[in-house]
Amino acid sequence: MCSTLLLQRIEENIKNLSPKQLRLANYIEKNYASLAYITITDLALLAGVSETTVVRFVYQLGFSGFPAFKMELRKMIEKLSQPATVSNRYRIRQEEYKFPQDAAKAIFTLEMQVMEETFSMLNLNEFQTAIDMIHSAPKVLVVACGANVCLSQALGFGLQVIRPDVYIIEKFGLSETALIRSLPEETVSVVFNTPRYINETQEILVALKEKKTKVISVSDSILSPITPFSDVFFQIPVKFVTFFDTNAAFMAFIHSIVFALQLKYKKTTKDNLDEYSSFTSRHNFYVKEFLDYVDI
Repeated sequence: MCSTLLLQRIEENIKNLSPKQLRLANYIEKNYASLAYITITDLALLAGVSETTVVRFVYQLGFSGFPAFKMELRKMIEKLSQPATVSNRYRIRQEEYKFPQDAAKAIFTLEMQVMEETFSMLNLNEFQTAIDMIHSAPKVLVVACGANVCLSQALGFGLQVIRPDVYIIEKFGLSETALIRSLPEETVSVVFNTPRYINETQEILVALKEKKTKVISVSDSILSPITPFSDVFFQIPVKFVTFFDTNAAFMAFIHSIVFALQLKYKKTTKDNLDEYSSFTSRHNFYVKEFLDYVDI
């Protein structure tokens, strides 16, 4: 098997892992930096699974045995422990800032670091695949619940200006169920769920998959519960500061999608913007009536 980061191998096999293997994968993702010299017995004990589960997990990922698995694990630790990617650079230490006066400096620094890591992980071929999927879909759903609704509102608004038949789902009620039942098979759904993993989002995904829709999912981890539903998956790391999520990278990702689709729907977008501007002007929506949009 070609050399690749262990976490990428896990992502590629995520749909084939048993619940116990998923528990093991989740433990490895969160604690890999301390596992360079772990034994199979200790790994099973720490992850709360049997040694048999560890062995089956290793084989499922394509390794010849635990020694080969551990060698790949060490390679990943070495690569990810470089100063540019070490996870502790996200910590906002009291000794580095004086709060509350340094709050803006700390949060802007944090958001920029997450943006940098997100772009470094972005597979541009998969990004283009997602754009093509949205462009060719008869209908598009944007799904997010709870704290993630700011993301569905942003992407939903952009797509509704660009193309017809775009719907936003932010809860799983009777009207949403009726909408999902009416969807054609080639519908594409863009789903956000981070980082507390709202159960309602998973319930919506089960219904969407029953309708054989295509799913573009965006979450903070390859072990997110929405990953097994994904046809295309994008990872955006979420770093907690308080109860509020780091959303700058999500918004940049959304902006990228809208911008790319704007190029594909160039004439439609211009016509829609002209119609939108005319409507808002007639109804006095804005203080500033006229705005020059960028001509691409």
